[in-house]
Amino acid sequence: MDDQRVVVEIVAKKKGCMMCDLATAILEEITPEFEPGILVWEVVDIGSREGVMRHAELGSICGRMPAVPSIVINESIAFDNIPDMESLTEAVRQASHSK
Repeated sequence: MDDQRVVVEIVAKKKGCMMCDLATAILEEITPEFEPGILVWEVVDIGSREGVMRHAELGSICGRMPAVPSIVINESIAFDNIPDMESLTEAVRQASHSK
């Protein structure tokens, strides 16, 4: 199952970020569309020490710093903003089939 797993990271500031809340709501909505364990997601909160460190790691991995807010899928910048539900769902679906 790990070969199909899709890891989505929302790069944002948790406190007071409407876009982060929107991305979280979208991911909560679409998660049931995938087999259990396929879609894993988390918020990279740049307002926390851990989030700043992960943001820097993603910058090294991706070749550039992900925008705030943005969506990173399987350690690759997928969106430099928060997409609509259809776009994010399709990106996750493509990522789960591309492995």
